[in-house]
Amino acid sequence: MLESRGASIICLPTIEIVDPDSWDECDAKIWMLAEYDSVCFTSKNSVEKFVKRIRLLRPQALNTLAARNLYAVGEKTKSTLEANGFSVQPIPQRHSAENLAQSFYGQNISGRHFLFPKSDIAGDVVSKELRSLGALVDEIITYKTVIPETGNLELVRTFLTNGKIDITTFFSPSSVRNFVEMIGIDTLRRVLIAVIGTTTAEAVNEVGLEVNIVAKQQTAESLIQGIVEHFGNL
Repeated sequence: MLESRGASIICLPTIEIVDPDSWDECDAKIWMLAEYDSVCFTSKNSVEKFVKRIRLLRPQALNTLAARNLYAVGEKTKSTLEANGFSVQPIPQRHSAENLAQSFYGQNISGRHFLFPKSDIAGDVVSKELRSLGALVDEIITYKTVIPETGNLELVRTFLTNGKIDITTFFSPSSVRNFVEMIGIDTLRRVLIAVIGTTTAEAVNEVGLEVNIVAKQQTAESLIQGIVEHFGNL
């Protein structure tokens, strides 16, 4: 989408998705899936990894999952669930874990049992809010995010140092943290920073940097639109 508007792009992978250290806890929850009223997903990766594990371990549990109340943080997560044949509860208007948690305000969920498949570094906003409303929440790790080996790291570092990059985009808090670990923070002080949502913006602020562009909706399309509006016309 950016290239179609005349921009030049350099991609730097900062996240690799891998299996958790152990599947034991996840497998145990799959066998007791019927005991849960609802399942919350805050990323497409959590959907893909959880569904894949069910298909491998106990395919008939897919029917059990389909009978639960399924909640998604945003359009991408919802679409991934739907692509796997599941119906999804209405998603929050703004796509973030905070807004998903707040969507339960005013509902009587006391005593309801929620399952929350997530990454090893996912936040606890949703779980905390659900528990504060009286719900029972079990969290399971379905994938880990690690720093990948990448071939163009030095090229990106050189371009940033020499002022050949105007803007850096981030799509998750872990991409921010991994980037800083891989390249350092000083190079980012020379460029504009665009992020896909408020949670990622907070991660940028936490490392001591400022965000210039925040997508109005947590989608790539919205982020691109924000960049276009910022520059006027790429």
